[in-house]
Amino acid sequence: MEIQNENIEFNEQAMAPKKPQFLVILCILSFICAGFVFISTIYGVIMNTPEKQMENIERMREFSPAGADQLEQALIEQQNSVMGQIQPYLSILFVLISFLGVLQMYHLKKTGFYIYTFAELFPLVFMFFSSKETVGILKISMGEESGEMAAYLGMAVVLVFDLAFVVMYALNLKHMK
Repeated sequence: MEIQNENIEFNEQAMAPKKPQFLVILCILSFICAGFVFISTIYGVIMNTPEKQMENIERMREFSPAGADQLEQALIEQQNSVMGQIQPYLSILFVLISFLGVLQMYHLKKTGFYIYTFAELFPLVFMFFSSKETVGILKISMGEESGEMAAYLGMAVVLVFDLAFVVMYALNLKHMK
């Protein structure tokens, strides 16, 4: 009886599709990235309270009163906007959805690719809607030209990495069912 069970287990393992190493590496990188983004976003929600932001503005006021006033106005506008209020929570939601998609792809399920693609590319729409606020805050804190350049460069880097991972996962679709 034991020999039969061992043979059945061995046959099931032999019939199971083998995960490509490239897909495993992609999934591990995505798990690490999702964990990092999740933790940093939670930390930002907890630590970036309006009181803390006002403390930072008051510290900035010592060096640049005009810049502090502009930054305070930009932060007030961000706090009053719906997108500014829900953005951190949407980030957490999309990271969790992305993680779910990667987990499914790790188990060779094709639906994970579509979930992952949605979770990675759809937030870019929100990023572009809130880019005016982000660019405004960076312009004030970093200077007019360098702040705008940093904001758009950051958005471009996120877009390139998201697209690169979607393409690399798409190359592995043939291994998924």
